[in-house]
Amino acid sequence: MEDRIEQRITIRSSHDKIWQIVTRPGWWLPGSSAEPARGPGRLAVEYSGDTRPYVIDVIRVEPQGYVSFRWASAFGGDAPVPGNATLVEFYLRPVGDEVGVTVVESGFSSLDLPDALREDAWKGNLGGWQYELASLRTRAEQQHQHQHQHQQPQHQQPQGR
Repeated sequence: MEDRIEQRITIRSSHDKIWQIVTRPGWWLPGSSAEPARGPGRLAVEYSGDTRPYVIDVIRVEPQGYVSFRWASAFGGDAPVPGNATLVEFYLRPVGDEVGVTVVESGFSSLDLPDALREDAWKGNLGGWQYELASLRTRAEQQHQHQHQHQQPQHQQPQGR
């Protein structure tokens, strides 16, 4: 039984822009709109497609480099407790002129589920992170390009009297 998922991606965007996205608890849930986390705490994250929010614990925030969350993805939004939750960690680091993002989700082997359901949770999240990292790249690169298009010098209009 696999206990962890680890995936990496590089993104052509500013470190700060990516940090602003990955520090939002539940940014990987469609339509979630939580503010970036600044420190540990528990939040109910509303998102489109479900009637009850996900409860997500912010575990640690190390500015510009690391953030971790705990959530009960296989338990439909229950509050994270031992036996139902996995730890999701994001690491950011410069890679040339891009930013490397690594996601690690661990704790699948400790879920209080039958083996087949634990395996399903791991497989579902494995595919989910591939999709979410690709989506993160698209979001960060589009915003990055959009910012650069609007940073051209503005011509001053002469003031009329």
